[in-house]
Amino acid sequence: MFGSSKKDLEELHKTVDTLNKKIKEIIDNYDQQLKVLRHQLTGLVAGLPPSPSSILAGLPYTEISKEEVPAFIQNTPNLLVLDVRSDQGWANGHIPNAKHVPFEQLSLRLMELSDKNRPVLTICANGNTAVQAAQVLAQEGYRFVFNALGGMAGYVGALVKPQIQASNAASVKGEDRELIRRVLEVIDRDVRPGLKRDGGDLQIVAVEGGVVRVKMVGACLGCGAQKRTVEDGIVNHLKRILPEIHGIEDLSGS
Repeated sequence: MFGSSKKDLEELHKTVDTLNKKIKEIIDNYDQQLKVLRHQLTGLVAGLPPSPSSILAGLPYTEISKEEVPAFIQNTPNLLVLDVRSDQGWANGHIPNAKHVPFEQLSLRLMELSDKNRPVLTICANGNTAVQAAQVLAQEGYRFVFNALGGMAGYVGALVKPQIQASNAASVKGEDRELIRRVLEVIDRDVRPGLKRDGGDLQIVAVEGGVVRVKMVGACLGCGAQKRTVEDGIVNHLKRILPEIHGIEDLSGS
């Protein structure tokens, strides 16, 4: 009898644990819905109402149709257009005064978006990645988040194409002039446009022994992301494209 009672007790504990988990899921879901509702009401009071479709879908951000995007950008005071495409996509043309943060870097660069009360419109190539960006911002407490449906593929407004003056290979030290040319080609195409969007730039000083020596200039010099940009972003990108490169040295402080 004792064994049977012990077994019954264990089954009862399992049942209670299962019920507790379900209750927690219900409470968490309720809390999330309440959070979204508060978010939507905040937008309504601030004069940035969510769309009916966003309310019905329970989204913590508002979707803006491709037809409405140009007028929304023009008529929303202090709006930050956040372009989360790749550097190559950005270089092909972007919305005037937009800020470029590739999606894979967004979580690491939220400190650059310090004002969580500023309205933000996320946009990507075709609308898919920007949804993820909008969700990240909403989860991080940004109050007025909007997403451009259709992305840049559906955008019909004015565009700006970054103008990058080619690096001067003659000023770069190193014996392998062909490798220097290839390094500069990659840097000018894939790296410098992303740096110049925020008022910075990069100079290649030398390419010697498989090591690229660089100097950061402008707004990039001394910024919080400088070390990560140089040691992780730039060198890893060069290694993928040019196997001859195995390291990078930042001479910015010298």
